[in-house]
Amino acid sequence: MRKISDFIKDLGFTFSARRLRRAILLIVLFSFIGCGVYLFFEYEASESGLKRMYSNEVSKIYDLKDNKIIDIEKLDINDDRIQDYIFIIGKEMRSDENSLNSIVELYRNVSLVIMDGTTNEVKQYDTNKDFKSDVDLNVCEDEKERYFLVSDLSGNVSLNVLDDSNNFVDIIKNTTDKEFLGYTIYTNQNSDSNDILSVNIDNFSKDYLGEYSESVELNLAENGIDISNYRETYLRDKFSKFILKDINNDGVLEFVGYQYILYSLDESITSNKTVGVIETVFDIEDNKLKFNSVDIHI
Repeated sequence: MRKISDFIKDLGFTFSARRLRRAILLIVLFSFIGCGVYLFFEYEASESGLKRMYSNEVSKIYDLKDNKIIDIEKLDINDDRIQDYIFIIGKEMRSDENSLNSIVELYRNVSLVIMDGTTNEVKQYDTNKDFKSDVDLNVCEDEKERYFLVSDLSGNVSLNVLDDSNNFVDIIKNTTDKEFLGYTIYTNQNSDSNDILSVNIDNFSKDYLGEYSESVELNLAENGIDISNYRETYLRDKFSKFILKDINNDGVLEFVGYQYILYSLDESITSNKTVGVIETVFDIEDNKLKFNSVDIHI
């Protein structure tokens, strides 16, 4: 111990409480600075940070007018090794225009926009549709095509590709000139057991949906589900979710729409809110949806 003390004295260091406090203060200060810098770069690299950065870059070039950028990505769309901006815009409709605590309930007249990363040239497709606040943009590719999917969790959807002239093609519009709806759902509890739910669906002559005349029985008890905790869907013929997925692993994406049969009565539940799914699969041929199959399951 004495050797250590002699060594410190040889260095010319004189201990004092003031110096100790100053050293601790500097250590704490540099720790906060380091932590702040780390969190800043973590945020900048996060999805939210990138979205904010891309939105700021685009807003300096593109006239948004009364619109807001809802979702944005950067991808090389025209294969020139320069990333382009792909984003959706719409006019915000808030719960209370005069309240700082208001929330976005709806985006009106949502448009899909591609901005060339080199020339800033803009291609815009106006969906002429309104979407809920949970609207999302997904860009998906397979061996043949690149798809731009805009959808929310209330059945509103726009599915687009670029043709050989780099113009947008609306696959949903090519499929039907009416609202794109799913099957109409009918449910009944089994007379012998309340734990068994009979499900029937009807396409009501929608030519893009196949006919399905079978009645499917879902055994809720086998899956530990108490039917008294759920209600029937209010959206008897509306889709709730859309994805692009390679169902048969052939390298080509299919378009899949989901309808849910039962919804939880407990509004506080944030997960597993639904029971029973009607899963409708479409092939995409000649820029139209062609019915492939439908499956009813838990």
